[in-house]
Amino acid sequence: MLKKGIIPKKEPIISIGLVLPIDKQHSIKIKCNSKSEQYCIEIMEDHLHVNGNRENTFSLEKLSNDSSYNLDPICAGRGFHWQKKISISVQGCLRIENVNGYLFVVNDIGLESYLMSVATSEMSGDCPIAMLEAQTIAARSWLIASEEQKHSELGLDACNDDCCQRYQGIKNMTKEAESAARGTRGTFITYENEICDARYSKSCGGITENNENVWNNAPKAYLRGIYDGENNRRIDLSNAIDIKNWLSEVHECYCSNDHVDQNELNRYLGSVDEKGNYFRWEFTYSKDQLKNIINKKMNASFDSIDSLTSQKRGVSGRILKLMISGKKDDDPCELVINNEYDIRDALHPEFLYSSAFTINANSNIKSDEDKITLTGAGWGHGVGLCQIGALGMALSGRSSEEILRHYFSSITIKKLYD
Repeated sequence: MLKKGIIPKKEPIISIGLVLPIDKQHSIKIKCNSKSEQYCIEIMEDHLHVNGNRENTFSLEKLSNDSSYNLDPICAGRGFHWQKKISISVQGCLRIENVNGYLFVVNDIGLESYLMSVATSEMSGDCPIAMLEAQTIAARSWLIASEEQKHSELGLDACNDDCCQRYQGIKNMTKEAESAARGTRGTFITYENEICDARYSKSCGGITENNENVWNNAPKAYLRGIYDGENNRRIDLSNAIDIKNWLSEVHECYCSNDHVDQNELNRYLGSVDEKGNYFRWEFTYSKDQLKNIINKKMNASFDSIDSLTSQKRGVSGRILKLMISGKKDDDPCELVINNEYDIRDALHPEFLYSSAFTINANSNIKSDEDKITLTGAGWGHGVGLCQIGALGMALSGRSSEEILRHYFSSITIKKLYD
């Protein structure tokens, strides 16, 4: 496993989880493209079986630089509203184990080969080269910084999905993505001689967010909320009135229609991304619909919902603390949600696009016939690089270095190995 604070002197081999025990998957088919060999791998009676033969563990080695393994099915969008099963082809080695009666599949692969696939999994290979380069450098920096290590108990550096960063293999590979990885090989963004924990999301909606407002960790100088446009000035939308005005106006943000034609956006998105309005969006619920969603998602027992009240917002206008007020058995009942992720989970049947939204006109739901409308901005947590904004900058002729310096304040871009 990678270790936080250790800067590599050469390209490391990393371990990426493709099938995790939490997927509760019992079978998978793997095909080697260079030897025409196929493997049907199953968990039966709590034991690993490969083509019908019982095994303790099973490994497939890297055969050549051009060899790959096709795996089907693999979970994409794990835990999010776009979750689905896909097939992927990956290079490197594979390790397959039985963990508590479920499959555990790990891909051991060189960092640079991995990054070629990340760029065309997070966004399309049709993106301009400057955007792909910026995405690749950010992804490389995030992984090697090793700040989160969400799956350290499994011995993984990252998983294959949005929980960490998307890795869907070589099926969507393009010459531009290969060029972006090779042209930036060993290049990182750093701050005070440390590799940056380079976060990114699909669309910031016009303003990025401070890192401590999303993950409750120490503020980082390079992860400050900025206006996603010319002269990346600081804007503070923590006031509810300010966010309402912001959402109702058209601003020349890089992630807006002014720089990215919404009719063309789909060709630049990742293959598992949903079609939708990434910059501005709206959801309307009846009182009963909202009550049922909240009760299910939060394991609550409201008989009715009276109001939703924002109690704290970040600089991007994202709600960080939300009070839900209602009644249970005719008595007043309240529920406070203290982070943007849980807020997004609580207010949508699957998952709300972001927590940067306004709540109706006055937050009050006066009768059963009234509806509540959430009018919002952006997709994702909004910290660091805005992928659609980076696309807008690249389409406007900006370089990868200009893109990175726009989203990450006071950074140094360094080549740390060849």
